[in-house]
Amino acid sequence: MLLNTERLQYLVCIAETGSFSAAARKLNVSASAVNQAVQAMEIDIGIRLFERVAGKSPSLTPEGKALYFQALEIVPRLQAIERKARALQSGEEPSLTIATHSMTLYPRFTELMSSLTLQFPELELILVDAEKHQLSTNDESLGADIMIAPGGLCPQRGSNAQIIDNIEWCFITSPNHPLAKLKGEITPEDLEHYPQLLSLEGKVATSELLESLRFSPRLIRYETPDQLQDMLLYGAGFAAYPIKLAQPFIDHGLVTKLNVGHYDSSMVWPVELSWRSGLGTVGTWFIEQVLEQER
Repeated sequence: MLLNTERLQYLVCIAETGSFSAAARKLNVSASAVNQAVQAMEIDIGIRLFERVAGKSPSLTPEGKALYFQALEIVPRLQAIERKARALQSGEEPSLTIATHSMTLYPRFTELMSSLTLQFPELELILVDAEKHQLSTNDESLGADIMIAPGGLCPQRGSNAQIIDNIEWCFITSPNHPLAKLKGEITPEDLEHYPQLLSLEGKVATSELLESLRFSPRLIRYETPDQLQDMLLYGAGFAAYPIKLAQPFIDHGLVTKLNVGHYDSSMVWPVELSWRSGLGTVGTWFIEQVLEQER
């Protein structure tokens, strides 16, 4: 082969470092290896790539400069293909789909997903909404590989599941909402007088689960987390919200946590990690990291 990744990489490195020896140090090879590779490339393609003058840094010939600019585009792509091939050879999945839920996307999970992309730089990480996507099983090509969502669902055939956290629900509203002005403990009768922000039904938020969170006959139904947050901040109503996700809003004074007495400690749901059987190296690494945090 006249041109390959190694030869083009040498060409680029020499041009950018200004010498054969500096390129050799950067590439962790001997200077003679770099020199021989360039000479062999020049012979094979019949073009002189560098002007070599004793006591001066090598400089690209016009032909060498033309190839250099082409190599700047090609080398990163070839290197990416080689990294991808090595990743596939080691059993790494080229992509991984993780379904997350707005009510259980805790900071520790997002941090682990960030670490996942650093650990496996060739991975295409796909994040989907657990309310719209189911967990994939062995006989399904569509769906998520891993899911982090409120627990209590019926496990799917060909999948694994483990409780990894919990949702401690609290009631929040805008500081300007009438409920935030009430003194003392707020009763269910107080909540019934005002609209409650409640999610539409989905794959996770079933009618039964939503009914257990309902405390008002007057509802404002929402579909996306952004809609919920916007309506809360503008004082449209109150909502049940995971305390781990609500705390930053409470700390910054954007919302007020309502004193609802015993409901603060009694409303707890499990958070479940589920995954399809037969995950590869990448998915297995992520599962192990999540479970390790539980120990």
